[in-house]
Amino acid sequence: MPEVRVGPLLRHVGETDATIWVETDAPCEVEILGHRADTFEVEGHHFAIVCVTGLDPDREHPYELHLDGQMAWPPADYELPQPRVRLMPRDGSLRLLFGSCRASAPHHPPYTYQHWWHPKGKGVDVLRTYGLRMLRQPSALWPDALLMMGDQLYADQVNDTIKDLVADREVHADGPVEVLEDFEEYCIGYWDAWRDPVVRWMLSTIPTSMMFDDHEINDKWNTSQAWLEEKRRTDWYQTRIIGGLMAYWIYQHLGNMTPAELAEDQTFQRVVKTRQGVEPIRELALMAEKDDGVSHFSMCRDLGAARLIVVDARSGRQLTPGHRRVTTDDEWAWITANADGNYQHLLFASSLPILLPYGMHHIEAWSEAVGDGAWGRRLAGLGEKVRMAANLDHWACFQDSFRGFEDLVIEVAGGKRGSAPDSMVLFGGDVHHCWVSEVELPDETANAGTKIWQVVCSGLRKEPSAIERVVLRLGHTRFVEAVGKALVRTTKVGMPRLRWRPVTVPHFRNQIGTLEIAGGEMGVRIEAVTGNWRKPRLTTVIEHKLL
Repeated sequence: MPEVRVGPLLRHVGETDATIWVETDAPCEVEILGHRADTFEVEGHHFAIVCVTGLDPDREHPYELHLDGQMAWPPADYELPQPRVRLMPRDGSLRLLFGSCRASAPHHPPYTYQHWWHPKGKGVDVLRTYGLRMLRQPSALWPDALLMMGDQLYADQVNDTIKDLVADREVHADGPVEVLEDFEEYCIGYWDAWRDPVVRWMLSTIPTSMMFDDHEINDKWNTSQAWLEEKRRTDWYQTRIIGGLMAYWIYQHLGNMTPAELAEDQTFQRVVKTRQGVEPIRELALMAEKDDGVSHFSMCRDLGAARLIVVDARSGRQLTPGHRRVTTDDEWAWITANADGNYQHLLFASSLPILLPYGMHHIEAWSEAVGDGAWGRRLAGLGEKVRMAANLDHWACFQDSFRGFEDLVIEVAGGKRGSAPDSMVLFGGDVHHCWVSEVELPDETANAGTKIWQVVCSGLRKEPSAIERVVLRLGHTRFVEAVGKALVRTTKVGMPRLRWRPVTVPHFRNQIGTLEIAGGEMGVRIEAVTGNWRKPRLTTVIEHKLL
């Protein structure tokens, strides 16, 4: 009898429909709430996504998962609540959980110690801690959706469990060690990341949107053209990047699509028709890896009165000096087209914070300009070396894209892309600490009624070391701001049109955010995990009203 290997994961949820993703250990037919889908195979692994439609919006829908007609999930000895589908609220309210950067490791010492004093320490998993709290709450208090903004696994920093599982495999004799090297090892990595019983239950019950980032390949992935050319000259990089992108499409991106989008997706339809996914998914990964790739992994989803746009800020980068972009022109056109429309709130997410503290922003803008020849051809290599050594790869390092983003914000708030929304909230992860900033429009558009904020929340389980904390805190200081401003003034890079200021101090710990919209008001709360690994709890470190 087939069995469930990973999942089930509740992914898209609308007002009357939902999608549920699962990996099984053999080919089979998957049935959920009377809807069926056959599995498809990729290199010996079997996957399915079931589209459930026609759901009653006035009640919850507990579900079971049947494989070839036999009950397979939840198991007979399941001690957690039955998974359920809760459809999106229709009253304009929303409770959105969000965060990024979650390294997987066992939930006991030494892995639960803080990273700054134990080399294996990742701290207590805040996602698991949140799930434990949900188990003590009525479902009316649960989040309506979860947004995971990157680094769902650390392919370049694998834990001891994965090392043991892949110890007998040799993909490339001269390749990097202690990393995920091909599609098979990525499958093991995702299994490990989502196998904890509480996290597994949580992901089967809360609809989740996911976007990847650098550590799902390498911490310098697509930072610079020089790095990319160096890796492409090896005999192992192609296997790793294609395996990682194939796994991303299956484990993460597939569930970001609605039933209607799945019906129109050419890659998915080829997979469904043949039940063999290797060739079409590999072709898509190869196209995404090209310099002029057409990855189109960005996503858009309506969550009641809010529109959520999540930007793929990693795989579609254009890295040629003088012509750098965060996305391809085609993908940016798709993103901006989805910003058109009538919605009450626009939620714009990027795995990387778009608005860094001013000092960091100016230094990154300076490094790009120097790399493009602002200090002369002889020193152009300096900017590229600084970019790579310090991992300067945020939006400020791609000034053309940053300026395009500023234009988009100003147009949305000014009502040039439909009715101006009440609010625009920018989400970011990646940087392993959190803060909230208020954003102001240029003086000529200051009368626009849209309130604009940025909320950065990272990581779910990736506590920074003591040295990292010092460096990150320094980046928020006026001293670094003055240094950055002095450097950028030696180039022709102009000052940003948007203005922003922090309204909270930065916080460091494993932490998770919640955006709440209710009764015409909006607020954000950041909670850090405290207590010990036996009795973890969540403590509010930031609570701020946005609207």
